[in-house]
Amino acid sequence: VICNFVQRYNRFRKMSMSDPIDAIIPLPVEGSGEANYDVVVSGAGPVGLLLGCYLAHQGLRVALVDPHLTTGVVSKAVGTMPRSFEVMDRVMDAGSLYASGRRLRSARFGSEGSWIGVVNISPAESRFQPTLVGQNIVEEHLARRYAELGGVIFRAARVKSIVEDELGVTVGVERFVYVRPPAVAPPLPEALTRVASTALKAKYAVGCDGKNSKVRECLGLGYEGHEYPQMFFLADVELEEGEIEAEGWDVAGGNGVLQADGSFFLFMHIQSNIFRTYYCATDMKTEDCTEEFLRALWEKHVPGGFPTKIKRFDRPQVFSVSCRIVTSYSSVVGRVFLAGDAAHCHSPAGGQGMNTGLQDAANLGWKLARAIRSGDASVAGSLLTYEKERRPIAEWVL
Repeated sequence: VICNFVQRYNRFRKMSMSDPIDAIIPLPVEGSGEANYDVVVSGAGPVGLLLGCYLAHQGLRVALVDPHLTTGVVSKAVGTMPRSFEVMDRVMDAGSLYASGRRLRSARFGSEGSWIGVVNISPAESRFQPTLVGQNIVEEHLARRYAELGGVIFRAARVKSIVEDELGVTVGVERFVYVRPPAVAPPLPEALTRVASTALKAKYAVGCDGKNSKVRECLGLGYEGHEYPQMFFLADVELEEGEIEAEGWDVAGGNGVLQADGSFFLFMHIQSNIFRTYYCATDMKTEDCTEEFLRALWEKHVPGGFPTKIKRFDRPQVFSVSCRIVTSYSSVVGRVFLAGDAAHCHSPAGGQGMNTGLQDAANLGWKLARAIRSGDASVAGSLLTYEKERRPIAEWVL
């Protein structure tokens, strides 16, 4: 057990310091001991990682399956709420994550060329407060803790099928690398492609694999709602030292500019000299979304303009937004569950999806652990309360 822990922790350190491919582990041979787990989770974003931490913290064998090469690749959310810190603090030192962000004390709003005013954020009745910390940072802290707990992640792999019965699930997994276009996936070494597909056995499976969830597709569940006509253009912008203060952008942690046509800009001061910026509008073309395009819009619409001395323009992403909820949070047999965006999808503004998903994971995690550790069918019945408790929250957010 100690050897396995050391090996997995070293993989995480290696992943953090060098080529992420070096940290990827081979898929296990079907039917081998390494292909048997208590829970298999599809998705190693913040929701899947927190769920993995809850289960591994209880001594259960957990495997996460994720097509990305490393953690923190996709980062849309920026606001982490007090309750999310509280549920993470049960299985990790959430204080260090909290300290890495910037407390959101106020938000400034403007429109049509002028700043309207500043809204102060009231303190929460918690030792944690609303904090601007990027989803990528949340993932890094959770991934580190999951590795410390001895959790397994099969990266550069995806779930392709799920079959369940009264005793458990069989999860089909295949080697697959996802990178955001126009990037091209790098070739994997032969040691990682030798086993191109396999089947993992588990007592339960959970889909934390986003709004295009393969697990939800395998269950044949509906995803009711609609697509928003707007598109989001997101980028992390690092300003030169002293630029924030010199240009008066230290007034508030959050800054929003609303336009009469329904478009808007958000500038969230997440760390040191870094802002996570959002532009939301209809009829936006992906090919037009460049740094020059965004700079021109800032100059035209943001009161006084956004600071121009930019040191780094990083993580540009363009994505559509949905407002949807799944028809059921679990399978008919009750061996497969959904959490996070796989169950409900919201606008990324305000971190609604990430915060709701993290709290899904906390609710489901302790219930799964209790059901598995007890082996009592009556205790397993408590899993039915997961949807009863979490669906109303998602519906309220929607």
